[in-house]
Amino acid sequence: MNTQVNLQEVENARQVWLESRRLGIGGSDVAAILGLSKYKSPYQLWLDKTSRAPLDDSESEPAYWGNQLEDIVAKEYAKRNGVKIQRVNATIRNPEHDWMIANIDRAIINPEISGNVRIKDGKLTTDRILECKTANQYLAKLWGDEQSEQVPDYYLTQCQWYMGITGASLCGLGVLIGGQKFRSYQIAFDAELFAMLQEECSKFWFENVQADVPPAPTTFDDVLHRWSHHNADQALTADDDLAEIIAEYKDLNSTIKDADKELDALKLKICSRMEDAEMIIQEEKRLATFKYQERNMLDSKALKAAHPDIYEQFVKTSSTRVLRVA
Repeated sequence: MNTQVNLQEVENARQVWLESRRLGIGGSDVAAILGLSKYKSPYQLWLDKTSRAPLDDSESEPAYWGNQLEDIVAKEYAKRNGVKIQRVNATIRNPEHDWMIANIDRAIINPEISGNVRIKDGKLTTDRILECKTANQYLAKLWGDEQSEQVPDYYLTQCQWYMGITGASLCGLGVLIGGQKFRSYQIAFDAELFAMLQEECSKFWFENVQADVPPAPTTFDDVLHRWSHHNADQALTADDDLAEIIAEYKDLNSTIKDADKELDALKLKICSRMEDAEMIIQEEKRLATFKYQERNMLDSKALKAAHPDIYEQFVKTSSTRVLRVA
């Protein structure tokens, strides 16, 4: 079986790449399955893999710039670490488990193995790969000392997944933080960790995707998507566990309301003391500001009265389920 999809031999490479990702579990999917992803829950990933979610060809602003800067990060990593790198324009599949896929950013050439990198029997003719990242400066604290393995968990699992599939023993990772700070990291293959990742991803692939059984929701958005409407007059009889959860919810909600009242009282004291001052300082350090700001808002009532036809043309009714605890 051919284990590669060559992306340069097709006109719409990105579309083919997106569709090929639905045929298996890729590196960025691993974090979602484990609940480590900032962008996608296991349920949302299941919607994507089962084609229940539309194929999204759009890119967020950070993702766009990440793609644009990938080559710059790759070249800088090669320069700083004294290595040669090579593109691998293929989706690599594990020959024994074709649902395990890898789309690596670059391969690092190991001249002791081969002067260039090819795919042979589902593995790379090198023992090193490279991932290229860009990161927000506010997330810099998630990155450890340079040349260490201290990278965010969602990138660590991606690197381990790619190494397990490609046969690499080392994954270099170059990251540009805040657009002006470059760091290099070296991540060694961890066979025990990879086995755990493979087990969890296998469960998701076969017990959820292939069996067409959605995973349990992990976010409230998951709940609203899966059960967007209620059945009128249908009642669920609470067991002791659910009754206790509801009681805890009520107690915590009451605590939050009390805290909000205290917060409003403190806000009143601060702003009353400031009067018309712009800020509060102490020892040349700014403690707070109280500034005037404007924002544009649409006066929907005035629009409806003056131009009812236009209002009806653009008005949109939204609906969602709302939880209210007695």
